[in-house]
Amino acid sequence: MLVIKLVAFASIATSPFWLTALFFSDPQDYSYTSSLICVPLLAIVCAVAIAHFTQNDPYLRRLSMASLMAHMVASSVFLWVGIVVYGGIADTFHYWTVGMGIASQFQIVGWSIFQPPYWSTNLIFNLCGLAALLIGDAMPTLFIASAFLSLAGGYLFYRAFVIAFPDGDRWLFGLLVLLLPSILFWSSFIGKDAPIQFFIAVTCFGFARLMERPGPRSVLLCVIGLAGALLIRAHVAAMLGLAMTASYVVGRPRAGGTNQAARITLIPILLAGSYFLVNQAKNLVDSQGDNASSVVEQANTLTKFSQTGGSSFNEGVSLPVRIAESPFLIFRPFPWEIHSSMAFVSALESVGLLFLCWRRRREIRSTLRQWRNPYVSFLVMYSLIFLITFGGAISNLGTLLRQRIMMMPVVLMLLCAQQMPLVQAPLRRLARSARQMSPAGDRIPVGD
Repeated sequence: MLVIKLVAFASIATSPFWLTALFFSDPQDYSYTSSLICVPLLAIVCAVAIAHFTQNDPYLRRLSMASLMAHMVASSVFLWVGIVVYGGIADTFHYWTVGMGIASQFQIVGWSIFQPPYWSTNLIFNLCGLAALLIGDAMPTLFIASAFLSLAGGYLFYRAFVIAFPDGDRWLFGLLVLLLPSILFWSSFIGKDAPIQFFIAVTCFGFARLMERPGPRSVLLCVIGLAGALLIRAHVAAMLGLAMTASYVVGRPRAGGTNQAARITLIPILLAGSYFLVNQAKNLVDSQGDNASSVVEQANTLTKFSQTGGSSFNEGVSLPVRIAESPFLIFRPFPWEIHSSMAFVSALESVGLLFLCWRRRREIRSTLRQWRNPYVSFLVMYSLIFLITFGGAISNLGTLLRQRIMMMPVVLMLLCAQQMPLVQAPLRRLARSARQMSPAGDRIPVGD
Protein backbone atom coordinates (compact mmCIF):
# COMPACT_ATOMS: atom_id res chain seq x y z
CA MET A 1 0.00 0.00 0.00
CA LEU A 2 0.97 3.63 -0.43
CA VAL A 3 2.08 4.40 3.15
CA ILE A 4 4.38 1.38 3.27
CA LYS A 5 5.88 2.25 -0.11
CA LEU A 6 6.47 5.86 0.98
CA VAL A 7 8.21 4.76 4.19
CA ALA A 8 10.40 2.28 2.31
CA PHE A 9 11.24 4.82 -0.41
CA ALA A 10 12.06 7.57 2.10
CA SER A 11 14.28 5.20 4.12
CA ILE A 12 16.20 4.10 1.04
CA ALA A 13 16.47 7.60 -0.45
CA THR A 14 17.87 9.06 2.78
CA SER A 15 20.16 6.10 3.53
CA PRO A 16 23.43 8.00 2.81
CA PHE A 17 22.52 10.51 5.51
CA TRP A 18 21.32 8.17 8.26
CA LEU A 19 24.07 5.62 7.62
CA THR A 20 26.61 8.42 8.00
CA ALA A 21 24.91 9.46 11.23
CA LEU A 22 24.97 5.86 12.47
CA PHE A 23 28.62 5.10 11.81
CA PHE A 24 30.38 8.46 11.83
CA SER A 25 28.59 10.77 14.30
CA ASP A 26 31.62 10.70 16.64
CA PRO A 27 34.38 8.36 15.37
CA GLN A 28 36.77 9.62 18.07
CA ASP A 29 34.61 8.24 20.90
CA TYR A 30 33.51 4.96 19.34
CA SER A 31 34.87 2.70 16.62
CA TYR A 32 32.82 1.95 13.51
CA THR A 33 34.99 -0.83 12.04
CA SER A 34 33.21 -3.71 13.78
CA SER A 35 29.79 -2.17 13.17
CA LEU A 36 30.41 -1.98 9.40
CA ILE A 37 30.37 -5.79 9.49
CA CYS A 38 27.88 -6.49 12.28
CA VAL A 39 25.10 -4.09 11.28
CA PRO A 40 24.61 -5.52 7.74
CA LEU A 41 24.68 -9.04 9.19
CA LEU A 42 22.02 -8.12 11.74
CA ALA A 43 19.87 -6.56 9.00
CA ILE A 44 20.15 -9.67 6.84
CA VAL A 45 19.27 -11.99 9.75
CA CYS A 46 16.29 -9.80 10.64
CA ALA A 47 15.07 -9.70 7.03
CA VAL A 48 15.32 -13.50 6.75
CA ALA A 49 13.39 -13.87 10.03
CA ILE A 50 10.67 -11.55 8.75
CA ALA A 51 10.38 -13.53 5.50
CA HIS A 52 10.04 -16.74 7.52
CA PHE A 53 7.54 -15.62 10.15
CA THR A 54 5.32 -13.63 7.78
CA GLN A 55 5.13 -16.05 4.86
CA ASN A 56 1.36 -16.47 5.36
CA ASP A 57 0.68 -12.72 5.66
CA PRO A 58 1.90 -10.69 2.65
CA TYR A 59 0.69 -7.41 4.17
CA LEU A 60 2.64 -8.01 7.39
CA ARG A 61 5.72 -8.97 5.38
CA ARG A 62 5.74 -5.73 3.39
CA LEU A 63 4.97 -3.71 6.51
CA SER A 64 7.69 -5.41 8.58
CA MET A 65 10.32 -4.92 5.86
CA ALA A 66 9.49 -1.22 5.71
CA SER A 67 9.51 -1.07 9.51
CA LEU A 68 12.95 -2.72 9.58
CA MET A 69 14.37 0.16 7.58
CA ALA A 70 12.38 2.72 9.60
CA HIS A 71 13.79 1.29 12.84
CA MET A 72 17.33 1.62 11.47
CA VAL A 73 16.61 5.23 10.52
CA ALA A 74 15.20 5.99 13.98
CA SER A 75 18.20 4.39 15.67
CA SER A 76 20.62 6.43 13.56
CA VAL A 77 18.71 9.66 14.22
CA PHE A 78 18.70 9.05 17.97
CA LEU A 79 22.45 8.34 17.92
CA TRP A 80 23.13 11.55 16.01
CA VAL A 81 20.83 13.68 18.18
CA GLY A 82 22.30 12.23 21.38
CA ILE A 83 25.90 12.87 20.35
CA VAL A 84 25.76 15.99 18.19
CA VAL A 85 22.82 17.90 19.67
CA TYR A 86 23.01 16.86 23.34
CA GLY A 87 26.75 16.16 23.55
CA GLY A 88 26.39 12.55 24.67
CA ILE A 89 24.41 13.44 27.80
CA ALA A 90 21.99 10.53 27.77
CA ASP A 91 21.60 7.31 29.73
CA THR A 92 22.17 5.21 26.63
CA PHE A 93 25.79 6.37 26.23
CA HIS A 94 26.42 5.83 29.93
CA TYR A 95 25.25 2.23 29.59
CA TRP A 96 27.72 1.60 26.77
CA THR A 97 30.58 3.37 28.57
CA VAL A 98 30.08 1.20 31.66
CA GLY A 99 29.83 -1.88 29.44
CA MET A 100 33.15 -1.03 27.78
CA GLY A 101 34.70 -0.64 31.24
CA ILE A 102 33.41 -4.09 32.23
CA ALA A 103 34.88 -5.60 29.06
CA SER A 104 38.26 -3.94 29.62
CA GLN A 105 38.48 -5.42 33.14
CA PHE A 106 37.37 -8.90 32.10
CA GLN A 107 40.88 -10.22 31.36
CA ILE A 108 42.02 -9.13 34.82
CA VAL A 109 39.01 -10.00 36.98
CA GLY A 110 37.29 -12.67 34.90
CA TRP A 111 33.57 -13.45 35.11
CA SER A 112 33.37 -11.91 38.56
CA ILE A 113 33.35 -8.52 36.83
CA PHE A 114 29.66 -9.10 36.06
CA GLN A 115 28.40 -7.98 39.43
CA PRO A 116 24.87 -8.49 40.82
CA PRO A 117 22.10 -7.51 40.99
CA TYR A 118 21.16 -8.97 37.63
CA TRP A 119 18.09 -6.83 37.03
CA SER A 120 17.09 -3.23 36.30
CA THR A 121 19.93 -0.84 35.44
CA ASN A 122 22.69 -3.25 36.43
CA LEU A 123 21.30 -5.82 34.01
CA ILE A 124 21.74 -3.36 31.12
CA PHE A 125 25.31 -2.63 32.29
CA ASN A 126 26.15 -6.33 32.27
CA LEU A 127 24.50 -6.91 28.88
CA CYS A 128 26.51 -4.04 27.39
CA GLY A 129 29.68 -5.50 28.92
CA LEU A 130 28.92 -8.91 27.43
CA ALA A 131 28.23 -7.34 24.03
CA ALA A 132 31.51 -5.41 24.20
CA LEU A 133 33.33 -8.69 24.90
CA LEU A 134 31.77 -10.31 21.83
CA ILE A 135 31.92 -7.52 19.24
CA GLY A 136 34.29 -4.94 20.72
CA ASP A 137 33.69 -1.21 20.54
CA ALA A 138 30.61 -1.40 18.34
CA MET A 139 28.03 0.92 19.85
CA PRO A 140 26.09 1.39 16.57
CA THR A 141 25.62 -2.39 16.40
CA LEU A 142 23.99 -2.46 19.83
CA PHE A 143 21.78 0.49 18.85
CA ILE A 144 20.56 -1.42 15.80
CA ALA A 145 20.13 -4.62 17.84
CA SER A 146 17.92 -2.72 20.29
CA ALA A 147 15.86 -1.31 17.42
CA PHE A 148 15.36 -4.81 15.99
CA LEU A 149 14.30 -6.09 19.41
CA SER A 150 11.63 -3.38 19.42
CA LEU A 151 10.63 -4.48 15.91
CA ALA A 152 10.19 -8.04 17.20
CA GLY A 153 7.95 -6.61 19.91
CA GLY A 154 5.85 -4.82 17.29
CA TYR A 155 5.46 -8.08 15.38
CA LEU A 156 4.24 -9.86 18.55
CA PHE A 157 1.81 -7.04 19.31
CA TYR A 158 0.38 -7.46 15.81
CA ARG A 159 0.06 -11.24 16.28
CA ALA A 160 -1.65 -10.70 19.64
CA PHE A 161 -4.09 -8.23 18.05
CA VAL A 162 -5.01 -10.61 15.22
CA ILE A 163 -5.70 -13.42 17.71
CA ALA A 164 -7.69 -11.28 20.15
CA PHE A 165 -9.61 -9.27 17.51
CA PRO A 166 -9.88 -11.34 14.33
CA ASP A 167 -12.42 -8.86 12.92
CA GLY A 168 -10.42 -5.81 13.97
CA ASP A 169 -8.69 -3.26 11.76
CA ARG A 170 -5.37 -5.08 11.47
CA TRP A 171 -4.33 -2.82 8.59
CA LEU A 172 -4.45 0.32 10.73
CA PHE A 173 -3.10 -1.35 13.86
CA GLY A 174 -0.12 -2.74 11.96
CA LEU A 175 0.74 0.68 10.57
CA LEU A 176 0.50 2.33 13.98
CA VAL A 177 2.29 -0.26 16.10
CA LEU A 178 5.18 -0.71 13.64
CA LEU A 179 5.54 2.81 12.23
CA LEU A 180 4.32 5.26 14.88
CA PRO A 181 7.18 7.79 15.19
CA SER A 182 7.25 7.86 19.01
CA ILE A 183 7.51 4.07 19.26
CA LEU A 184 10.21 4.02 16.58
CA PHE A 185 12.27 6.79 18.15
CA TRP A 186 12.04 5.95 21.85
CA SER A 187 12.79 2.23 21.52
CA SER A 188 15.70 2.43 19.09
CA PHE A 189 18.67 2.77 21.45
CA ILE A 190 20.59 0.98 24.18
CA GLY A 191 18.62 0.89 27.41
CA LYS A 192 15.54 -0.52 29.07
CA ASP A 193 12.97 0.69 26.56
CA ALA A 194 13.51 -1.82 23.75
CA PRO A 195 13.61 -4.94 25.99
CA ILE A 196 10.61 -3.84 28.08
CA GLN A 197 8.63 -3.29 24.84
CA PHE A 198 9.55 -6.80 23.76
CA PHE A 199 8.55 -8.45 27.03
CA ILE A 200 5.26 -6.53 27.22
CA ALA A 201 4.56 -7.78 23.69
CA VAL A 202 5.41 -11.35 24.71
CA THR A 203 2.98 -11.06 27.62
CA CYS A 204 0.19 -9.65 25.43
CA PHE A 205 0.78 -12.34 22.81
CA GLY A 206 0.83 -15.12 25.39
CA PHE A 207 -2.33 -13.85 27.07
CA ALA A 208 -4.13 -13.58 23.72
CA ARG A 209 -3.21 -17.20 22.98
CA LEU A 210 -4.28 -18.18 26.49
CA MET A 211 -7.72 -16.65 25.94
CA GLU A 212 -8.10 -18.29 22.54
CA ARG A 213 -6.35 -21.65 23.00
CA PRO A 214 -5.50 -22.37 26.66
CA GLY A 215 -2.45 -24.56 27.00
CA PRO A 216 1.05 -24.89 28.46
CA ARG A 217 2.71 -22.91 25.65
CA SER A 218 0.45 -19.94 26.22
CA VAL A 219 1.12 -20.04 29.95
CA LEU A 220 4.85 -20.31 29.29
CA LEU A 221 4.75 -17.24 27.04
CA CYS A 222 2.98 -15.25 29.77
CA VAL A 223 5.54 -16.39 32.34
CA ILE A 224 8.46 -15.45 30.07
CA GLY A 225 6.95 -12.04 29.36
CA LEU A 226 6.27 -11.26 33.01
CA ALA A 227 9.67 -12.55 34.14
CA GLY A 228 11.46 -10.44 31.54
CA ALA A 229 9.45 -7.35 32.45
CA LEU A 230 10.20 -8.01 36.12
CA LEU A 231 13.93 -7.99 35.39
CA ILE A 232 13.73 -4.74 33.42
CA ARG A 233 11.05 -2.71 35.23
CA ALA A 234 9.40 -4.53 38.09
CA HIS A 235 6.49 -2.12 38.47
CA VAL A 236 5.44 -2.73 34.84
CA ALA A 237 5.42 -6.49 35.46
CA ALA A 238 3.18 -5.83 38.46
CA MET A 239 0.79 -3.81 36.29
CA LEU A 240 0.63 -6.59 33.70
CA GLY A 241 0.11 -9.27 36.32
CA LEU A 242 -2.64 -7.31 38.04
CA ALA A 243 -4.40 -6.60 34.74
CA MET A 244 -4.28 -10.28 33.76
CA THR A 245 -5.64 -11.39 37.12
CA ALA A 246 -8.40 -8.76 37.12
CA SER A 247 -9.50 -9.80 33.63
CA TYR A 248 -10.02 -13.36 34.87
CA VAL A 249 -12.06 -12.15 37.85
CA VAL A 250 -14.32 -9.63 36.10
CA GLY A 251 -14.28 -11.06 32.58
CA ARG A 252 -16.96 -13.31 31.16
CA PRO A 253 -15.65 -16.91 31.15
CA ARG A 254 -15.53 -18.87 27.93
CA ALA A 255 -17.84 -21.81 27.47
CA GLY A 256 -16.38 -24.71 29.38
CA GLY A 257 -13.73 -22.44 30.84
CA THR A 258 -13.08 -21.14 34.32
CA ASN A 259 -15.79 -22.21 36.78
CA GLN A 260 -17.03 -20.24 39.74
CA ALA A 261 -14.73 -21.99 42.22
CA ALA A 262 -11.67 -21.14 40.14
CA ARG A 263 -12.80 -17.51 39.88
CA ILE A 264 -13.18 -17.30 43.66
CA THR A 265 -9.70 -18.78 44.00
CA LEU A 266 -8.34 -15.95 41.85
CA ILE A 267 -9.59 -13.25 44.24
CA PRO A 268 -6.69 -13.74 46.73
CA ILE A 269 -4.30 -13.63 43.78
CA LEU A 270 -5.83 -10.31 42.75
CA LEU A 271 -5.35 -8.94 46.27
CA ALA A 272 -1.77 -10.19 46.34
CA GLY A 273 -1.17 -8.57 42.96
CA SER A 274 -2.60 -5.30 44.26
CA TYR A 275 -0.26 -5.41 47.25
CA PHE A 276 2.68 -6.16 44.96
CA LEU A 277 1.69 -3.27 42.68
CA VAL A 278 1.63 -0.81 45.59
CA ASN A 279 5.08 -1.92 46.71
CA GLN A 280 6.49 -1.65 43.20
CA ALA A 281 4.88 1.78 42.79
CA LYS A 282 6.86 2.83 45.85
CA ASN A 283 9.99 1.67 44.03
CA LEU A 284 8.92 3.74 41.03
CA VAL A 285 8.82 6.89 43.13
CA ASP A 286 12.22 6.01 44.55
CA SER A 287 11.18 5.12 48.06
CA GLN A 288 14.12 4.78 50.43
CA GLY A 289 12.23 3.00 53.16
CA ASP A 290 11.28 6.11 55.12
CA ASN A 291 8.15 4.96 56.95
CA ALA A 292 7.30 8.52 57.88
CA SER A 293 6.97 9.41 54.21
CA SER A 294 3.64 8.62 52.58
CA VAL A 295 3.16 7.51 49.02
CA VAL A 296 1.61 10.92 48.24
CA GLU A 297 4.72 12.69 49.56
CA GLN A 298 6.98 10.38 47.55
CA ALA A 299 4.99 10.99 44.36
CA ASN A 300 5.20 14.73 44.95
CA THR A 301 8.96 14.40 45.50
CA LEU A 302 9.47 12.54 42.22
CA THR A 303 7.26 15.01 40.39
CA LYS A 304 9.32 17.92 41.70
CA PHE A 305 12.55 16.09 40.85
CA SER A 306 11.40 15.44 37.27
CA GLN A 307 10.46 19.08 36.69
CA THR A 308 13.90 20.03 35.45
CA GLY A 309 15.06 21.77 32.29
CA GLY A 310 12.67 23.03 29.66
CA SER A 311 10.55 19.89 29.56
CA SER A 312 8.69 20.19 32.84
CA PHE A 313 4.92 20.45 33.10
CA ASN A 314 2.28 20.25 35.86
CA GLU A 315 4.35 22.59 37.99
CA GLY A 316 2.60 23.29 41.29
CA VAL A 317 -0.25 20.87 40.51
CA SER A 318 -1.41 18.63 43.36
CA LEU A 319 -1.37 14.84 43.18
CA PRO A 320 -5.20 14.43 42.96
CA VAL A 321 -5.30 16.86 40.02
CA ARG A 322 -2.39 15.07 38.30
CA ILE A 323 -4.25 11.76 38.66
CA ALA A 324 -7.47 13.32 37.33
CA GLU A 325 -5.57 14.60 34.30
CA SER A 326 -3.78 11.29 33.71
CA PRO A 327 -6.12 10.06 30.90
CA PHE A 328 -4.90 13.00 28.80
CA LEU A 329 -1.26 11.85 29.00
CA ILE A 330 -1.86 10.02 25.72
CA PHE A 331 -2.38 13.34 23.93
CA ARG A 332 0.34 15.45 25.53
CA PRO A 333 2.11 17.75 24.97
CA PHE A 334 -0.63 20.31 24.58
CA PRO A 335 0.08 23.34 22.34
CA TRP A 336 0.94 25.58 25.31
CA GLU A 337 3.47 22.99 26.54
CA ILE A 338 5.61 23.12 23.39
CA HIS A 339 9.02 24.58 24.17
CA SER A 340 11.29 22.68 21.76
CA SER A 341 11.37 21.13 18.32
CA MET A 342 11.05 17.63 19.81
CA ALA A 343 7.96 18.68 21.74
CA PHE A 344 6.54 20.13 18.51
CA VAL A 345 6.98 16.84 16.65
CA SER A 346 5.42 14.96 19.58
CA ALA A 347 2.51 17.40 19.61
CA LEU A 348 1.86 16.72 15.91
CA GLU A 349 1.63 13.00 16.65
CA SER A 350 -0.64 13.68 19.62
CA VAL A 351 -2.97 15.76 17.46
CA GLY A 352 -3.09 12.93 14.93
CA LEU A 353 -3.96 10.41 17.64
CA LEU A 354 -6.63 12.73 19.04
CA PHE A 355 -8.16 13.14 15.60
CA LEU A 356 -8.09 9.37 15.05
CA CYS A 357 -9.78 8.74 18.40
CA TRP A 358 -12.48 11.26 17.52
CA ARG A 359 -13.09 9.67 14.12
CA ARG A 360 -13.29 6.21 15.73
CA ARG A 361 -15.22 7.26 18.85
CA ARG A 362 -18.18 4.99 18.05
CA GLU A 363 -15.92 1.98 17.51
CA ILE A 364 -14.03 2.73 20.74
CA ARG A 365 -17.30 3.02 22.70
CA SER A 366 -18.47 -0.26 21.24
CA THR A 367 -15.21 -1.95 22.24
CA LEU A 368 -15.35 -0.60 25.79
CA ARG A 369 -18.90 -1.90 26.17
CA GLN A 370 -17.37 -5.35 25.77
CA TRP A 371 -15.41 -4.93 29.00
CA ARG A 372 -16.51 -8.40 30.10
CA ASN A 373 -14.38 -9.78 27.28
CA PRO A 374 -11.26 -10.94 29.20
CA TYR A 375 -8.78 -9.49 26.71
CA VAL A 376 -10.58 -6.14 26.52
CA SER A 377 -10.67 -5.94 30.32
CA PHE A 378 -6.95 -6.80 30.39
CA LEU A 379 -6.14 -3.94 28.00
CA VAL A 380 -8.37 -1.46 29.83
CA MET A 381 -7.05 -2.40 33.28
CA TYR A 382 -3.40 -2.15 32.24
CA SER A 383 -4.00 1.21 30.57
CA LEU A 384 -5.80 2.64 33.61
CA ILE A 385 -3.16 1.46 36.07
CA PHE A 386 -0.39 2.79 33.85
CA LEU A 387 -2.03 6.18 33.38
CA ILE A 388 -2.78 6.67 37.06
CA THR A 389 0.67 5.55 38.20
CA PHE A 390 2.67 7.59 35.72
CA GLY A 391 0.25 10.50 35.70
CA GLY A 392 0.74 10.91 39.42
CA ALA A 393 4.52 10.57 39.40
CA ILE A 394 5.95 11.96 36.15
CA SER A 395 6.04 15.66 35.27
CA ASN A 396 8.84 15.77 32.73
CA LEU A 397 7.86 15.74 29.08
CA GLY A 398 10.92 13.82 27.86
CA THR A 399 10.42 11.14 30.51
CA LEU A 400 6.71 10.95 29.74
CA LEU A 401 7.22 10.53 25.98
CA ARG A 402 9.78 7.78 26.53
CA GLN A 403 7.82 5.89 29.19
CA ARG A 404 4.49 6.29 27.40
CA ILE A 405 5.45 3.89 24.61
CA MET A 406 5.01 1.02 27.10
CA MET A 407 1.28 1.74 27.00
CA MET A 408 0.74 2.95 23.42
CA PRO A 409 0.44 -0.47 21.69
CA VAL A 410 -2.19 -1.49 24.26
CA VAL A 411 -4.19 1.69 23.68
CA LEU A 412 -3.86 1.21 19.91
CA MET A 413 -5.39 -2.26 20.26
CA LEU A 414 -8.48 -0.71 21.86
CA LEU A 415 -8.50 1.95 19.15
CA CYS A 416 -8.44 -0.58 16.29
CA ALA A 417 -10.41 -3.47 17.83
CA GLN A 418 -13.31 -2.86 15.46
CA GLN A 419 -13.39 -2.04 11.78
CA MET A 420 -14.42 1.44 10.75
CA PRO A 421 -16.21 1.71 7.38
CA LEU A 422 -13.99 4.53 6.13
CA VAL A 423 -15.37 4.52 2.59
CA GLN A 424 -19.08 4.07 3.25
CA ALA A 425 -19.75 7.65 4.30
CA PRO A 426 -18.15 9.21 1.17
CA LEU A 427 -20.04 6.71 -1.00
CA ARG A 428 -23.33 7.59 0.68
CA ARG A 429 -22.66 11.31 0.17
CA LEU A 430 -21.84 10.65 -3.48
CA ALA A 431 -25.06 8.66 -3.94
CA ARG A 432 -27.11 11.35 -2.20
CA SER A 433 -25.66 14.04 -4.49
CA ALA A 434 -26.31 11.90 -7.55
CA ARG A 435 -29.94 11.33 -6.53
CA GLN A 436 -30.45 15.05 -6.03
CA MET A 437 -29.05 15.76 -9.48
CA SER A 438 -31.16 13.02 -11.10
CA PRO A 439 -34.53 14.45 -12.35
CA ALA A 440 -36.36 11.21 -11.67
CA GLY A 441 -34.74 10.72 -8.30
CA ASP A 442 -33.80 7.17 -9.22
CA ARG A 443 -31.90 5.18 -6.65
CA ILE A 444 -28.30 4.60 -7.57
CA PRO A 445 -26.86 1.36 -6.19
CA VAL A 446 -23.82 1.80 -4.02
CA GLY A 447 -21.71 -1.09 -2.79
CA ASP A 448 -21.61 -1.99 0.87
